[in-house]
Amino acid sequence: EGKQMDMADYYLRLKKRYAAEADGTWFPVTMDELAIVFDCTRRNTQFLIQKLKEQRYISWKPGLGRGNTSQLIFLRNKEELVLERAQDLASHGKINEAFELIQSNEGEVLHAEFRTWLVEQFGVQKQKSEEDVLRYPFYRPVLDLDPMKVVRRTEAHIIRQVCDTLTQYDAASGLLKPGLAHLWEHDGPYSRWTFYLRKGVLFHHGKRLTAEDVKYTFARIQQWNEKDWLVKSVQTIEVLGNYSLCFELQEPNTLFAHFIATERFAIVPDDLEQLAARRDYARLPVGTGPFSISSNTESMLVLEANEHYFAGRPFLDRIEMWVWPGYEEELRQEQPLANAHLLYFEALNKVESVQTLNQLELGSTVLTFNLSKPGVLQDLQLRQAIHLALSRKQMIVELKGRRTQPASGFDPAFYDVDYAGDCSAAAALELLKHSAYAGEILQLYTYEYFSNEEDVRWIQTACRNIGVHIELNVVSIRELSQAELIIQADMIYEGEVLGDEPSITLLEMYRSNNGYIQNHLDPSIRQTVESMLSDALSEPDEEQRRVVLRAVEHELKRQVNVLFLYHSLQEVGHDPSLHGISLNAWGKINYKDVWVK
Repeated sequence: EGKQMDMADYYLRLKKRYAAEADGTWFPVTMDELAIVFDCTRRNTQFLIQKLKEQRYISWKPGLGRGNTSQLIFLRNKEELVLERAQDLASHGKINEAFELIQSNEGEVLHAEFRTWLVEQFGVQKQKSEEDVLRYPFYRPVLDLDPMKVVRRTEAHIIRQVCDTLTQYDAASGLLKPGLAHLWEHDGPYSRWTFYLRKGVLFHHGKRLTAEDVKYTFARIQQWNEKDWLVKSVQTIEVLGNYSLCFELQEPNTLFAHFIATERFAIVPDDLEQLAARRDYARLPVGTGPFSISSNTESMLVLEANEHYFAGRPFLDRIEMWVWPGYEEELRQEQPLANAHLLYFEALNKVESVQTLNQLELGSTVLTFNLSKPGVLQDLQLRQAIHLALSRKQMIVELKGRRTQPASGFDPAFYDVDYAGDCSAAAALELLKHSAYAGEILQLYTYEYFSNEEDVRWIQTACRNIGVHIELNVVSIRELSQAELIIQADMIYEGEVLGDEPSITLLEMYRSNNGYIQNHLDPSIRQTVESMLSDALSEPDEEQRRVVLRAVEHELKRQVNVLFLYHSLQEVGHDPSLHGISLNAWGKINYKDVWVK
């Protein structure tokens, strides 16, 4: 296969050098010219010409004697060849290279043909070998998959397929279910927790799971981020035997078993250091999950079914995520796809999908004011003026997309009509007059994501209309998860999505040492919020806990420390032959239960 492709390469070089010559007509060449085109010795050039002739790329009449002209005919159409070559590259996981090849060759027809072919590759493919392969496009590579460092939901979602946690939260029933631990118990005050592990669980590289792996996982997180609030609250971890261990906590936590169901506590093998010496662990993590990663590049991520998965082998044999940077753009221009493949929300509003699942996302976009440092934002009237300058309704109407309804907090079910009901530039101007604001430029940060970027530009304009000057800083989500950067920003704009269990996400968010809200809190309410959070943690009753968390939200609004903007809609379109598809809280699909009829 490789050799064949090389010949195509040499042929395309020839076509480029003699671009003026039409296919099917003889033209003169010399061996010396060809040696330069092929960039090799004269002897090798003769061999290549022979090969090109055998493979029916060219016809050839040799000139007699040295330095004499020979005759050559092009037999193959360049476009077809480029297309074939690009398809071959893409099929072998080299999508970047395929795009580069298509891009480097002019011709709209060629581009369109390649796109059409590419789109046909998505969805579920029944292979001749009876394998079920699910392919879907995604706009960026996902190379940052170390569970403890997860900051993005797509990464978190993939880690879910590759790794397991001790416990698992089941959103449908609202119950915590066994994961790698089949049973757990706590003492009266909820500060001593014991977990009993399943036996016979294997990591993808064949090592057997024991309590040592669990202990190692927590120690590793602690070493990497000693400020991690949950790990910091663990006083000791005692291994009781191969399959049981006990956590002693510094403060009562009724939700400890729930917190460790989140991705960053995915259990990794204790021989990770040795593994990492042989492979890039962040790109190719090893876990115990339903799928193992067989390759992960700038072009493609491939997940293979784990034959030994303790909860039963997945129905799909393989999942391939093809990196297609502009796919939403491309699909916008294409005809609606007859068979909608798996398209995550970014592409959805452009394509009529046969079946879509949608739900209002729990969570909200928020604008935080940094009150942990001195500056003009300490002036309450300035903060109120910005609040009144942002008409949430107008923002939703103008920007469209997945923006669905104004927010007055994280949960759309508790919408307070009065919260942003009186937004108006006039009211904002009035407040601003009485404030200490004197034209200072405020630094607003957000992380790279197209809807964030549209939103902050909108906010910047709305503020400019009342005479408040904002400079925008768009950085990677990694950079914006560094406390140092958060502390220097005047404002941060971001979206918080609550997971399957909202209380858990909120407590994590408020407590996280790299949290935006946490680092922007007004010192005067820090104590209040801190003690409310402790109350929530030691509160066994879910309803009571929610009440406490809503009180925290109320405090943030009362101080105008945080502004809530809007809630989004999540949807996923999928091919009707996919069964077992259900959306999780992040609007992603759990692949383990997907099967093909």
